Amino acid sequence: MSDERSGFVPVDTGLVLQTLVERMFGLVEGRREDGPPERLAALLAAADLRLTEANPQLEADLGHAGYLARDVELELFEPARQPAEWIAPQLEERRGTDESWEDAATGLCSELAAAEPLGKPSPDEGAASWRVPGPGGHVRHFLARRTIEEYLRGADAPLENPAELKRPWLYGFLLRACEEALPPPP
Repeated sequence: MSDERSGFVPVDTGLVLQTLVERMFGLVEGRREDGPPERLAALLAAADLRLTEANPQLEADLGHAGYLARDVELELFEPARQPAEWIAPQLEERRGTDESWEDAATGLCSELAAAEPLGKPSPDEGAASWRVPGPGGHVRHFLARRTIEEYLRGADAPLENPAELKRPWLYGFLLRACEEALPPPP
């Protein structure tokens, strides 16, 4: 039923969000089949990068899904095509201490992922998931949760706190955002 005065039709936000998240999840999963390129695989499996107590391969798989989620956003949402301008200065600052692009990016992304709330972030919390242009932190939160649910279906042992698996997903997402903001050297 439309509101004749405004010309708008009321919508169920939950239904819209669920539909969007399912569409994005399907697109991400369709791209995961080939696995990440060698350079990305190394960044996802960095030996010193342990964001959870989960199996390292599960963390890497979730990171790859987060990385691909950013690619999907770039295709679906016009605002997402703008890089997160706040990332480049932070990467440059880290590289100024003689770090490689890879070391600077893994350090920055792991710190940002660890600082992100495990629950649905509020736009005013300063969460990185809200600071990257695109559909926003709520969509990303629900997409990460949807991915985690799917990946845990085949897990051998349940985790004490599955919500922590949002961190490796965000890590991969933020790696892709770093590549947009300040591409790695060839």
